[in-house]
Amino acid sequence: MTGSPPARKATALQLVFLTYAVICSGAYGLEEMVGSAGPGMALVTLIVLPFVWAAPIALACAELAARHPVEGGYYRWARLAFGDFVGYLAGWLIWVANFTTNAAFAVLFASYLRYWVPEMSRLAHFLIAASLVWFTTFLNWRGITLVGRAAVALTLFVFTPFVLLTVMGLWGWRFDPFVPFVNPEHDTLSAFAAGLGIAIWLYSGFEKLTVNAEEVENPARAFPLALALAVPMVAASYVLPTLAALAASGDWSAWGEAYFSQAAANVGGPALGHLMAAGALASNACILMVTTLGQSRLPMVLAEDGLFPRAFARQHPRFGTPVVSLLVGAIVLTALSGLRFAHLAGLFSLVQAMAYMLIYATLLRLRRRATQEGATHGGFRIPLGNGGLVALMVPSVILAVLVLLSSVWHDGAFDGRQALVDAVVLASGPLTYFWFRRGRSA
Repeated sequence: MTGSPPARKATALQLVFLTYAVICSGAYGLEEMVGSAGPGMALVTLIVLPFVWAAPIALACAELAARHPVEGGYYRWARLAFGDFVGYLAGWLIWVANFTTNAAFAVLFASYLRYWVPEMSRLAHFLIAASLVWFTTFLNWRGITLVGRAAVALTLFVFTPFVLLTVMGLWGWRFDPFVPFVNPEHDTLSAFAAGLGIAIWLYSGFEKLTVNAEEVENPARAFPLALALAVPMVAASYVLPTLAALAASGDWSAWGEAYFSQAAANVGGPALGHLMAAGALASNACILMVTTLGQSRLPMVLAEDGLFPRAFARQHPRFGTPVVSLLVGAIVLTALSGLRFAHLAGLFSLVQAMAYMLIYATLLRLRRRATQEGATHGGFRIPLGNGGLVALMVPSVILAVLVLLSSVWHDGAFDGRQALVDAVVLASGPLTYFWFRRGRSA
């Protein structure tokens, strides 16, 4: 039985924090970039990607959300532009990407606990990650307003250790944070490729909350505002503390998974290290909580349109939340919580890059259709013609190709096993579409 949607909606202010939280909520997770690519390459990548990857997709989502503020976001945009099959593929790809990134947040949460429990067993690590999955699922079961309030509070707390690290690190500047530019074990291109998967993961997610458009007050205004503020907030959150920590300590080769706690301790002493580790727990809990929001709503919308099993359309009679979708999502995330962070981030980047190509194609198609029909709409519009839009998207397309190549070709050799995994993941969209469609017609 389908209940009525929740009466209360997220405000524009809450959406700003939700958007920031769903993408970033601190610089946690980027540490492996520094050790694998080299400090200079990592910093340049973090500085450049907002312009060539984050800003274009944020602008695209802002225009689409302003002109088509519907529950289902990117899925319904693609469906409106190209029909059921392509719309389903867009939704499926980002749903799969959400699983990998959400599992990565749970894994990072458990990894940062190692700052206090360095001898943590692999089983304990898995159980902690899985427990976080079920806790954030419970919060999402209670609805978007609770998630929005929690996101504001947790994000403000997460800011604190990074602000202290940045100020203290810049004050104690002793080393050139860009030296060496690349890890001596790599040439320039392979060093860039070594950090690209994590960089894409860091700067992705601007589309996620568009699925919840009907749960936001005045979405045509709120989404462009939230996306415009989120891009510079995210970039500053990554670049400044990384630059400051490297400038103060110069220990780039030691950087690896969950290293920010140790970097903070090196710069500000044990107290700042403990605060950074606590911030990491809050950050990953916050970002998992918020990304689960978008992940759970998408199957509900697909089911309402007859493209997913009907059970996914069921909502809680009081909170209006998608109960079956949340339950299935928690089960899948629990299984994925046993994988390594770098593997999850790399797989996410591949699937997300393919989904972004569909979103760009959707924007171009809907713009062209509106022009042909002579339609005029209010709200935000990217101040570029179709030719300008294509030029804006070209760097993202190049990066998407590099993500695909680096996934199957690394260390100078073709990875056949990873190629098979990638092929299965990308083929899962068409296969499930025809499977669900066959079940619907049976």
